[in-house]
Amino acid sequence: MAVADGQQRRLGEAQLAGHPKITMGNEGYIYKWATTLWTYLVLYLLGAWYMVKELLVPHRTPTGGRDVKSMEEAVSRLRSEGVSTGTVKCFELDLCSLASVHNFAKAFTNLGMPLHVLVNNAGIMFWPWNVTEDGHEHHWSVNYLGHFLLTHLLTPHMAASSTLNQPSRVVNLSSSVHYIGAINFDDFNNEKDYSPQRAYAQSKLAQMMFTITLNERMAKQGVLALAVHPGVVATELFQHVAWAQTFPRLASTFLKTPSQGSDTVVHVALSQEVKEGGQYYENCQCTQPAASALKSDDRNRLWDLTCCQLDIQEFGKI
Repeated sequence: MAVADGQQRRLGEAQLAGHPKITMGNEGYIYKWATTLWTYLVLYLLGAWYMVKELLVPHRTPTGGRDVKSMEEAVSRLRSEGVSTGTVKCFELDLCSLASVHNFAKAFTNLGMPLHVLVNNAGIMFWPWNVTEDGHEHHWSVNYLGHFLLTHLLTPHMAASSTLNQPSRVVNLSSSVHYIGAINFDDFNNEKDYSPQRAYAQSKLAQMMFTITLNERMAKQGVLALAVHPGVVATELFQHVAWAQTFPRLASTFLKTPSQGSDTVVHVALSQEVKEGGQYYENCQCTQPAASALKSDDRNRLWDLTCCQLDIQEFGKI
């Protein structure tokens, strides 16, 4: 379903036509080194700030995955802890594979069930350079493209399940790192100058921009879109973060537990207090997103290019 590299390159060249260009010589190496160092510094300062924030700000509790076996085991643990309500069905979903996303959506459609809440939760962070079977950089595919495609495929179910008093909701897990993210419209994969930190920040900014645009386009159909920063949570997300792997006890002291990290997600997904879409939440409170996420021209450009990458002719129309 991905757009061929040549087609994507022609799209970028067409959009750049008539714009001034700067070609760098040997100075480019100094610039590359300086920007990489600056990205590392800002990310670690941002991470330090959020760890301090987790300690100082009281935690507020609100009034599909790749491994089916592990999900079923998690359900069994909940049952053993006394949770007896609800029915759970587990399906495989690998966001590194667009075919897997299509298969998951088809499996859900075959259930014939309504869909009131979609939580786009899965993500990776600071992975080394690699591309998926579809030719997309891993952060871009897992944190953004896969969620975009899944939402597109399931939107008809959400629109059909929505009511005036209870609109359906899409909850996207972004991150505070989106504040320092930037979209490389010329090279989403960042092949020419790859940095796992920049790739992660880009994907989370894209997720935030997607949330706002999705809400603008789908609210009239009864589908609200919201974004969440769950906090700095001790999960496998930190498997490529050196200090967290070197000092696991220190990490567990500063980071939220998965249960605490899910509180804002559940609040935004279910609370009747959340009535307006297109918002960004931290610690169960509505917070102003990055200014770069609010630029409508960039958001619409990203939307159109993403639809081209995924061969989507009309979003939400299957």
